Amino acid sequence: MYHHDIMRSIMRERAGERRAEARAARNAALARRAREFWEERAQRGVRPVRRPSGRRGAAPAG
Repeated sequence: MYHHDIMRSIMRERAGERRAEARAARNAALARRAREFWEERAQRGVRPVRRPSGRRGAAPAG
């Protein structure tokens, strides 16, 4: 039983480390994509598209 407990502990530690590495990789990829998006948007100088809400000029409810 002692060996089993040791191996389970080691596996739990390794799994936690792997999860942390995967989380860091996902966060880095997300940050890189966001940076690229904002750099491209700044280069284009595009302002966000504003869509009318559809309420202006609409007939009153009732």
